[in-house]
Amino acid sequence: MPDLRERYARDIEELSATSRRTAELGFVSSQGGNISARIDDNVLAITPTKVPKSRVMPDDVVLIDGAGKVLSAQNGRRPTGETPLHVHLLAQRPDISGLVHAHPPVLTGFAIAGSEYMARPVLPEPTMEVGPMALLDYAEPLTDALAHTFDKALQRHNAFLMRNHGVLVMSHEGPARALELLEMLEAQGASIVTALQLGEVHELSRRDVEDLNNTMRTRDCPYPGAAGVVDDLADLYF
Repeated sequence: MPDLRERYARDIEELSATSRRTAELGFVSSQGGNISARIDDNVLAITPTKVPKSRVMPDDVVLIDGAGKVLSAQNGRRPTGETPLHVHLLAQRPDISGLVHAHPPVLTGFAIAGSEYMARPVLPEPTMEVGPMALLDYAEPLTDALAHTFDKALQRHNAFLMRNHGVLVMSHEGPARALELLEMLEAQGASIVTALQLGEVHELSRRDVEDLNNTMRTRDCPYPGAAGVVDDLADLYF
């Protein structure tokens, strides 16, 4: 379907560029991780299976519908084996247009340790722009069980630590923005590790978070989670 690919060429390019950037940052290795984008009501773009993220080019990107059926693929490419996860999450969160699932070293360490530090208010920017990272139970990759580990936290969170697996970050501004948010979270994670080595982690106080919440309201910033579900940052953290 060349017309479909031509129509969404810009979105396909963004997805492929995001894939390569994810690898460049060291957030994935080998063929790990997967990225998707909602580019129309019933058209999703997704990274292919068995292609290193560092090598994904526009011709490698697969277009699927909202149920995961392939609409357009070239060069024998097939969508990632985690397609059911992306389809499930995007169906439950119609406000989201970009997902990045990766294995950044620091945050994956938090997921392995089962640490709750990334669910606490530590730095202002991640607190406002992403919110707390929900820590999910382990489930086998490539299974429906993995997709459903998100269900309890999905409406109130945009970022997730998957125990003994990795991370997933969502954005309503597309996959490139989701990756930027992941960079921010990985940097916060590295800072937390440094703080623990030097002494202890001092969190933002409730008053601090309430002040950030007032700033968000003044600037009409979107809250973490699905639209209308969260209207106060303090409720997420305290």
